[in-house]
Amino acid sequence: MGPQSPVPQKAVKYATRHETISVEQIMQDLNVSRITAKNYLSRLAKMDIVKRIGRGLYQVGKGSTATVRLSPELSLIASYLRERFPIAQFTIWSINMLADYAHYAVGRDLVVLETDRILSPSIRDALIERGYRVILNPESKDFREYAYYSDKAIFILERSEKYGLLEVENLFIPTPERIWLDIYYLITRKELGFSPGELGVIFANMLRKEGVNFSRLLRYAQRRNIRDEVIIFLYCLKRFSQLAIPDTLLVGKKEALKIIDEMVGGARE
Repeated sequence: MGPQSPVPQKAVKYATRHETISVEQIMQDLNVSRITAKNYLSRLAKMDIVKRIGRGLYQVGKGSTATVRLSPELSLIASYLRERFPIAQFTIWSINMLADYAHYAVGRDLVVLETDRILSPSIRDALIERGYRVILNPESKDFREYAYYSDKAIFILERSEKYGLLEVENLFIPTPERIWLDIYYLITRKELGFSPGELGVIFANMLRKEGVNFSRLLRYAQRRNIRDEVIIFLYCLKRFSQLAIPDTLLVGKKEALKIIDEMVGGARE
């Protein structure tokens, strides 16, 4: 680092020795004020040494967090609906949008379209006219058996959740964290026929390759009422793997989880 370095050498070395760092860690380990710690992290991010993955939380490494993109097929469906319903608000996504992080090719894809109750029947009818297999308000049986359909299905869910959306090609699609959590939700609540093991592989690869926005992940999990389940998953992942799960995510939960571990150990003896 030359004399024009925006942060001290000690801060750069500190960052590169860790997988994740937080404002609190910088304050404590480098003995600086909160404002100074925030400035260090902000400048390190501008230098592409770290990237922000949550409130006051940064991951060491370049690039953005995990990303998703619309397939040509989803773009076609969305464009058709935009033409038919110019002022309609809807969110569209599919399981295959996380295929870049899967261990193997995702099998039968499932397209999910979220919109409000007033518009959903009209959208269903328009897509059926277009030749798609469409199910409005699918039940557990539909989620369980969708992979056996002769053609790809579009499931319409009547919900208008606005959190965790990205605007791509003038359309709203969920962030990868939201898609991952929705798949988990559908597996555990609606019997979605998707491998939980593969869902774990996807999360690990998202984290290894580009990073996960943990703040977004936990905030959306809270809105889905599954935050405690996600905390348990992250705790177990941190305990049994080398993946970079920040300690700060377990604040207020870590001691309770350790006690639960001991209780389970006692019960197994």
